[in-house]
Amino acid sequence: MNVLVINGHPDLSQSVANATILADLTAQTDWTIHSVAGFAGDIHAEQQRLLEADVVVVQFPLYWSTYPAVLKKWVDDVFTYGFAFGPEGSQLKDKPFLFSVTAGATAESYSTSGFNFLPFSHYQVAYEHPFRAAEVNVLDTHITFEMNATPEEGGDKDNTLALAHTHASRLIDAVNAYLETRA
Repeated sequence: MNVLVINGHPDLSQSVANATILADLTAQTDWTIHSVAGFAGDIHAEQQRLLEADVVVVQFPLYWSTYPAVLKKWVDDVFTYGFAFGPEGSQLKDKPFLFSVTAGATAESYSTSGFNFLPFSHYQVAYEHPFRAAEVNVLDTHITFEMNATPEEGGDKDNTLALAHTHASRLIDAVNAYLETRA
């Protein structure tokens, strides 16, 4: 089975959590990791990758309540009229997608009384919107909170590494469980 991981992190050299998750996926699976930070504008090639995948995992850090700008630009460019939506669109209809999200803040901060003002589910609706408009089959969202490795911001690198390894393992298990139902 062809599992495509869309890496939405803008710069893995500045990442602990996403870099660790992607390194674990590379070491433990034969999945294809594709970084949108290197997107050079070949929309057809990007669309073809999506069409050829049996499952798509969208991996990204939560930046100010949504995905990073590089992933937003990629979605804007690749999810075109006639491909992802419109009368001749919906080529991604029923394609299984799984979101894999890292957040530096605590789960409790995603509430009406928390730092992020809204429950995480509100943010989830926003970042899922273009995918749902494309009629993909959203299997699940795997999110791990407290993925902050920056001590100056109250983070803990060792904790982030442990959480990242656990996140990758859960993600692998979830995709493999889905694939087993398709076998």
